[in-house]
Amino acid sequence: MPEPEEVQVEEEGVAAPEEQPKPSFSIGKLIEWLLSNIIPVIIAVVLSTIVAFLMIRSMLAKKSEEVYKTVKLAPKPAPLAIFKLEEFRINTADIDESHFVRLRINLAYDNKNKKLATELAQRIEQIRDIIIRVLNSKEKQDIDEPIEKEKLKEEIKKQINNILTSGEIEDIYYDEFVIS
Repeated sequence: MPEPEEVQVEEEGVAAPEEQPKPSFSIGKLIEWLLSNIIPVIIAVVLSTIVAFLMIRSMLAKKSEEVYKTVKLAPKPAPLAIFKLEEFRINTADIDESHFVRLRINLAYDNKNKKLATELAQRIEQIRDIIIRVLNSKEKQDIDEPIEKEKLKEEIKKQINNILTSGEIEDIYYDEFVIS
């Protein structure tokens, strides 16, 4: 008996399954994927960084302006009044070698404090005695360097302020300071 021939009948509307080509790796697809996925992320990160940097810089600039304005607006202090003392010639406390100090001192105080000016004039002998006693207690090496001279100012100022009742000496200025 003869074999029946196989008849392929294609139905309309139903297509025979076609073989799908295997996805192949290509540079073009990689570039397309990078452009569509990775590059926008990188751009977003860069833009975010730039915006953050600009915002921080702007805030710091505003703060420094505020500090500058605060400092700039601070009133300048009025000049201090000066009470001049006569020259001092005082021996130091050195035992092995004799030294003496020639010194001119000015006492600075608040310009508005007229009572203090009167009190300084009344206590001039006490003030001179304090300065002489302080310098007599020092050796040359104790008052030779600039930092020691500043300490000496503070010590003299403190002792003078201890006797004053109408105010305080704010600073001491050396007109002359010679050690020989």
